[in-house]
Amino acid sequence: MPDDTTPVLRGFLANHDPRWLSEDVELRDHTRPEPYRGRAGAGAWWTQFFGEVFADARADATRMTVNGPRASVEWRFRGRHVGSLLGEVPCSREVTIQMVGIFEVADGEIHRVDLYYDSLRLLRQLGVPLVIAGIPS
Repeated sequence: MPDDTTPVLRGFLANHDPRWLSEDVELRDHTRPEPYRGRAGAGAWWTQFFGEVFADARADATRMTVNGPRASVEWRFRGRHVGSLLGEVPCSREVTIQMVGIFEVADGEIHRVDLYYDSLRLLRQLGVPLVIAGIPS
């Protein structure tokens, strides 16, 4: 049985193009309260993160496990902070974080993405002041 999932994911991570997303895709960034639905919603999140907020953004896959239409992908994200993610002032710093995506692929398109990453590490790299339960950042 041919593996149709791997080329789709490699293409998507290489160019971040929302055309890899299905019209009914659901993207769950597990640092956010609500999912992004549809190519327009999920594509807007992906385009914002991988271009508007972080310039020269790269997703270098370090591990991929494919089981038919489902896959988990771990990648090292790199980008330079040039836009606001949560209202912070862009700092032009280069950031690097590990990210993991759980994907469902069918008919050459991504239908679901569950995205996991350490948002606290990201915010610290951006120099965002954090106060959690009285603990200084």
